[in-house]
Amino acid sequence: MPTIKLKPNSPDFDNGSNKGANDQATDTLCDMPGCDNQGEYRAPKHRGLNEYHEFCLEHVREYNKAWNFFEGMNESEVREQILKDWYGDRPTWKYRDFDNLEESLYQKSQIFRDGHAPDGKSKGDSHYVPEALRGTPEMEAIAFLGLAPPVTFDEVKKQYKQLVKKYHPDFNPNDSAAEEKIKKINMSYTLLKVAFASYEDLQRA
Repeated sequence: MPTIKLKPNSPDFDNGSNKGANDQATDTLCDMPGCDNQGEYRAPKHRGLNEYHEFCLEHVREYNKAWNFFEGMNESEVREQILKDWYGDRPTWKYRDFDNLEESLYQKSQIFRDGHAPDGKSKGDSHYVPEALRGTPEMEAIAFLGLAPPVTFDEVKKQYKQLVKKYHPDFNPNDSAAEEKIKKINMSYTLLKVAFASYEDLQRA
């Protein structure tokens, strides 16, 4: 994640004399040192996604390219973080519908990769999904991206790129709904990326 040294006059720089300044300010300068452009675009400071820097268009693009929310996490931690952010305290699927994790991954991989459900249903059966798999995080992620199983990762990636282009903060400034949408789009894509990587490992085992 990028490290940025804030300007002393930044709304986020608290030296005791800046308290309350942000409440009266109508124009905010870009938080990037040396930049005098207006900070019209917000970018998250950290994984909590509840505090933001304010940058001009050029610097928010630079920051977004460099910022990796999941930096330093392994696949399990990435998935756990996504589910925590997405579901909060809601109960999630715990593989209880299958004998073990390996079997559950196999069942889902048949839908994702081959277009056939475990009971022999196929892609021609109106995107059939076994009841045990409905409502799982992966299936909800697929639905949120506007797709339906069976899907390939290439299809997921293509749809992800189209949605990012549509809802990116650069093209939707000060739009809180678009911010929330892009957050879930990114989480959905990352969750499916981790899932497909797990299926690849299972296939090689």
